[in-house]
Amino acid sequence: MSRNWGIPTKTDDGAFGQARRERPVATLGVTTVFGVIGAAVAAISFNDARDVIENVFHGWSLVLAVVAAGVGCWTYVWVARPRFAAHFTGAGDAFSDLLRFYAKAAFALVGVLGLAKFAHAAVGDQVAVLLLCLAGGAGAAAAFQTVLAFVPAYRTDEKA
Repeated sequence: MSRNWGIPTKTDDGAFGQARRERPVATLGVTTVFGVIGAAVAAISFNDARDVIENVFHGWSLVLAVVAAGVGCWTYVWVARPRFAAHFTGAGDAFSDLLRFYAKAAFALVGVLGLAKFAHAAVGDQVAVLLLCLAGGAGAAAAFQTVLAFVPAYRTDEKA
């Protein structure tokens, strides 16, 4: 087994240019930062929801919280579906495209969290908790998406 640490062989036309464009170390660094932002939004959202309404995660209110978090999670997955598909197919994005996506997604996650905090003051506790759970679900999905970037070899070994 040849250990070239990801450096393409000289027979690969344009491989060095592609590696320079994809910037694997910078990509993993930016992915890590975005994962931390997603996890923080999820943690802050669910913690604030618990503070807004006492016992929100018990009884029927738990069902509503789970549904709202699920809607947030699947909305994020739908919006980020090309990025999820790239993880499974092995077709990655250029670093600049990935950075642009992460910046927009982080802005949206923080925006939904801010909207939920504003809703608490404007329309009431129930709407604020639903928006907080929605933001928490989206943040959890964003954190999960970044975890996928660090998991090698999704497919089974073809030689086995």
